[in-house]
Amino acid sequence: MMKWYLLGLSAVTAIMGVMGLVPSLDMGAEPGWHAALKIILGAIGVLIALRR
Repeated sequence: MMKWYLLGLSAVTAIMGVMGLVPSLDMGAEPGWHAALKIILGAIGVLIALRR
């Protein structure tokens, strides 16, 4: 159960990071390093959730 929660939360975090880097979406201003950090942490969370 907790792995599914981690997988979902990590995927959403990574998607938020990607959306933060797309300038045409204009969903809010955030620095590039913050978006990159979201992508990295989201990817790490997804990898941990997919481990056995």
